[in-house]
Amino acid sequence: MEKRFFFALVLTALVIVATPLLFPGATQRAPGVVPVDSSRTSISRPDSSVSRAQVDTQARSTVISSSALPIATAAAIALDTAVLRTAKSTYGFSSRGAVPISVVLDTYLSRRPTERGRGTQLVRPRLTLASYRLVLGADTLWLDTLTFRATTDSAARSVSYQSMTAGRRITMRYTSPDDSLNRYLLRVNATVSDAPAGSAMLIALPTTIRSNEPDTLDDMSHLAISYRPARGDVTSIGYSKLDSGEVRVAAGPITWVATRNRYFLVAFRETGTPFSAVRLEGAPRIGKVAASAHGTALLPLSATGSATFDIYAGPQDFERLQRLGGDLDQVNPYAGWLHGVVQPFTSMVMKALLWMKRTTQLNYGWVLVLFGVLVRLILWPLNQGAMRTSMRMQRLQPELQAIQKKHASDPQQQQKAIMKVYKDNDMSPFSPIMGCLPMLLPMPILFALYFVFNNTIEFRGVSFFWLPDLSLRDPYYITPLLMGVSMFVMSWIGMQNAPPNPQAKMMMYMMPVMFTVLFLNFASGLNLYYAVQNVAALPQQWMLARERAKQGPPVKTGPVPT
Repeated sequence: MEKRFFFALVLTALVIVATPLLFPGATQRAPGVVPVDSSRTSISRPDSSVSRAQVDTQARSTVISSSALPIATAAAIALDTAVLRTAKSTYGFSSRGAVPISVVLDTYLSRRPTERGRGTQLVRPRLTLASYRLVLGADTLWLDTLTFRATTDSAARSVSYQSMTAGRRITMRYTSPDDSLNRYLLRVNATVSDAPAGSAMLIALPTTIRSNEPDTLDDMSHLAISYRPARGDVTSIGYSKLDSGEVRVAAGPITWVATRNRYFLVAFRETGTPFSAVRLEGAPRIGKVAASAHGTALLPLSATGSATFDIYAGPQDFERLQRLGGDLDQVNPYAGWLHGVVQPFTSMVMKALLWMKRTTQLNYGWVLVLFGVLVRLILWPLNQGAMRTSMRMQRLQPELQAIQKKHASDPQQQQKAIMKVYKDNDMSPFSPIMGCLPMLLPMPILFALYFVFNNTIEFRGVSFFWLPDLSLRDPYYITPLLMGVSMFVMSWIGMQNAPPNPQAKMMMYMMPVMFTVLFLNFASGLNLYYAVQNVAALPQQWMLARERAKQGPPVKTGPVPT
């Protein structure tokens, strides 16, 4: 096979090798987020001479400086627990603090060996989905110190809580929307009577999301806190990037903040008033594993003492999150600093796969097979032109080598003679490069699929023939071996009737072996797609090998140009 083809393969290999090394956790640090001194005291009570902006600044300083975070724990499980069942989930609420203490996703089954067949639980026992405290002037009120009275309305799919303290009535109401788009959402309405100007609510995120996967350690490595500034891109900070006790603060306005793992997330989304700040703090680790972290969002209360927000507790479903808007589908901004380049390809690939799934109603394994064939068919004309350009370059090689030898001492004359050969054969100096580019076109798709299989819930637990899960490695290593064999056969056919080339022959054996080793622990779906692509390319390779045979060996077409 011609050298340029192997050059393209080498570049592809470098990308595949570099991807897991450069982006192991697919997280990025927050620009402008700095450690903050946590020794400062709470805000002081505002007086009538203090402006609303000053009060808001004082409230924000609470979330920035307070070392006592509202930890989302259920230290004393409520005296009363209310249950709210929706079309997709089952929530449990505690009268101690008026907080959601559990959520079970009934349509997503746990894959933990001891819990197969049960719904996915996002909250670990004795933790909560959220907890709250109120900043009311100079006072800070922890709601989990209060006992609330619950009212459940099954018809309205809502749970309401009320409590009185220091002459103030505090109301928390949770409602499950009825429309299909907003399933997995809880609408939260909080009201505080006689709240002073500049009051705010501090919302503590869950410190972790319970793993429901067979490989718990791998799932925990994806734990991160993400948030969306009103201006700028989504920022995601992995738990492993936060040292124990390290504090980072991001100033608002912020439209949502979320805790996520590989497949699920708990997001808090503003519904009118954005969050003023987000505070992150690293928690002690279990050995080398960062299993928890603290996140707190500051939400200002309105002039009437109310605040509204949504809680999304559910899957990282690509289409659902896209429809919810606010870039919530970017909650897991993989590829780090290359996110802006990779994301468009990833979105296109996901939309294509989901459309094919809906249209054909086939298993995702067959969808990947069809997708691999379609990619090759779409690229067929470009690859055809590239390979024919390579064949023409092969036939010109003896003449070009003769020119280089004749004018070795005169580079200017050598360049002039080479340009004349290109012109006489309707080619250009860019022809060798253009011959390589179409061979590299499948690479961005392969690059995007690496992240798709690593983070997309649509492939979670999808079996196909002997493969128990397309998102995990092949337990029998059959697909990477098929991929390597198909690559070798494609290379072998491509070398037929080509001029002898020892380097190309060595690459014919080396590249399939190297790729097979690289892909051994990659997602079996990725291996399946790549193997199908190679097999789909065999007819084109065979046809061009026959075309090369009809042309015969390269010959000189005349005297060497001077």
